[in-house]
Amino acid sequence: MAPPSALSARAADALPDGGAWAPRYPLTPVPSTPDGAGWDAFQALMEYDPQADADAPYFQSQVRRAHRIAPFAATQAHPALDTVPGVASLSDCYGPLAAGVSEETLMRRRYGTPLPGGVQVPRIFTYHDIVVGWRGTGMIPNPALVDVAHRNGALALGTIFQPDRRHYDGSAVPMPQVARKLVDLAAYFGFDGYFVNFENGTEEAEAQVLDWVAAMRDEAKRRGLTDFHIQFYDGGTDMDWLMRRRGDRPGQAYADSTMLDQGWSRYGGPGSCCSGAPVAPLEVRAYYLRNGFDPRAVAYFGLQLYPGPGYLGAAAPQVIHPNDGAYAYGGLQVYSVEDGLRNVLRVVRTQRALPGEPPGAHSDRRILGILERQFFSGQSQNPAADNAPDAAQAQAYLPNAARGRHRYTDYDPAAPKATDQLNLPMTYGVANFIAERSVIGAFPFVTRFNTGEGDRFHVDGAVVAEQPWYNLGIQDILPTWQWRIEPLAGAAGASAADLLAVDYAYDTAFNGGSSLGVTGTLGPANATRVWLYKTALTVDAAITPVVQLVVKGQGADALRLGLLFADRPAAPVWLPLAGAPRQDLADGWSRLTLRLDPYHGRTIAALLLGAAAKGTSAKGSGEVMDVRIGEMYIGAAPGDAAMPAPRGLMAQARSTGTGSGRAEVRLRWAPDPAAAHHDVYADDGQGRWVWQGRVTGTAYHAVAVPVGGDSKVRLRLVASPPGLSTRPGMPADIVVAVG
Repeated sequence: MAPPSALSARAADALPDGGAWAPRYPLTPVPSTPDGAGWDAFQALMEYDPQADADAPYFQSQVRRAHRIAPFAATQAHPALDTVPGVASLSDCYGPLAAGVSEETLMRRRYGTPLPGGVQVPRIFTYHDIVVGWRGTGMIPNPALVDVAHRNGALALGTIFQPDRRHYDGSAVPMPQVARKLVDLAAYFGFDGYFVNFENGTEEAEAQVLDWVAAMRDEAKRRGLTDFHIQFYDGGTDMDWLMRRRGDRPGQAYADSTMLDQGWSRYGGPGSCCSGAPVAPLEVRAYYLRNGFDPRAVAYFGLQLYPGPGYLGAAAPQVIHPNDGAYAYGGLQVYSVEDGLRNVLRVVRTQRALPGEPPGAHSDRRILGILERQFFSGQSQNPAADNAPDAAQAQAYLPNAARGRHRYTDYDPAAPKATDQLNLPMTYGVANFIAERSVIGAFPFVTRFNTGEGDRFHVDGAVVAEQPWYNLGIQDILPTWQWRIEPLAGAAGASAADLLAVDYAYDTAFNGGSSLGVTGTLGPANATRVWLYKTALTVDAAITPVVQLVVKGQGADALRLGLLFADRPAAPVWLPLAGAPRQDLADGWSRLTLRLDPYHGRTIAALLLGAAAKGTSAKGSGEVMDVRIGEMYIGAAPGDAAMPAPRGLMAQARSTGTGSGRAEVRLRWAPDPAAAHHDVYADDGQGRWVWQGRVTGTAYHAVAVPVGGDSKVRLRLVASPPGLSTRPGMPADIVVAVG
């Protein structure tokens, strides 16, 4: 396995939006030399104290891991799938979409303004059990990636890649002391443990590493860190080292889960990678069962996908039978799928451009969204479809008969080859093997369909910033199924091509950078339902919950909300939006309220969106639908109590350059468990508060803040609750002289 890329100190200093004054990512070299030469990573680790590091709070995640609801086969896209196997990923947080931009420059940013050409922001986390921060950040994963993993109920791990022997052999300091230091980092920065990548070690060294892993787990247990998790990978397929019982702790393993090297699938290449001897999945299953483990829960079969994401369709059916789970031998470890999707984008961006669509970031974002859905939801982009390969696609998946293994190469645009893994088609998606997960099990629940990026920023319908931005850490819980679309009456009927289309829309938003767009022409023959969220929400008479939708655009009166109840999952209840109490809001948005009083005691197992034409006449060309949904809320009727002003606001500011009229500002404030996030605003000198950023933590580094004529910056901090309030939060204001 190739090492995760390291971001050099020089590259960090060259970032255009902060320079050396920007908070430095924890445990990175001081830029005394261009490449950090002479920097001892082990010594730096042992000397590091985040409590004494003024930069550390800027990289904390304070989003706790959400509790997941129980599986419910009736709402699964594929009801017969085994619900135990899941996805573990080795994930990029961000990636550049333009050629010639270093992929390393983004990995240590929590948020920012995109580099030229745009930034990749992943949008599908509904199948993940484990998210490993793989590239560019090392032991401490990007806090934005931790935020989104936790919000979706997944574990978030840092990477320990080929550890220095001093970590585990006791030659420099006692090994338990190193273990305590690593647990300290996870506890402070808010992540859940480590992916320990230890390859090509001796038998003695591997035994020492496993003892070190056990020491970390013992320390985490002593401190009550119940989510602490170690995933182990040794680069081979000698299973005797993958998952073992501890001799001193009968019934307990060293690691919590393992990644199996890609050799299990008779995979060959690229880059001389994955040379472990092939082992059939049935042998893997037998080994784990023989040693007392459920392989479905702890064995993750490695799939190297950066050379071409279509390899999932070729290999995953060996692990889990698609669509019905007739056999399931373990979970799927998807390795660098973000890289793979960017590689595909570079090949197909011209042919997938729309007529008249200019090339660039907007087009790339749309195409990348399609590719991401094809990988996770299958080639139809519908996770409920079988997505099976046709004859030609199935032929492409066959291994080389002479070698008896899949032999692939990396794609080179200057010299493409038939053996390039990029040539494998994307057919089956992750959803054809893995049952979807959900955390929506309690009131209130609110989403603005904010994907964590945008061309501008909106708050309550008003544009509060015009510049593009990205921040995966503030991505909402996005729809469980992207996109599970079918006829309103059920799965049989009109083809998908006839139904309305659903996707994220970046032309407008209510809160954030995006909304949910429903488009097409609605006639009597193509009434449409869209499965949005898997839930377990019991309607409680004590709080009299309501559903509120914030909508705008043409055709909104044709929409209806679908409630699928657990006691009658085949018969959703449809509540029309037409005629619902309406409150007019800014910029053409309206809030519609639907009461749930009649359903006390029943449990909502899924939230659906429907659309049906008015009347039954087949005449005419149908009704044009161009609707945006900016917010969906379900819970008690929002109260009018405003969030209190944030406490302890402090700031430092400095000029970004002579005569620029702009400043950088470091902001800190006290934690507030009642706040879902904080928004930072700056006075632009013309009576407007311009949004600078949103963060879930207690620190923010703002750039390009307007400086007043008195050489001071004026900033405002506003907290927002997890649900809704009819009143904005009380602001905390601060005035800072620019130094």
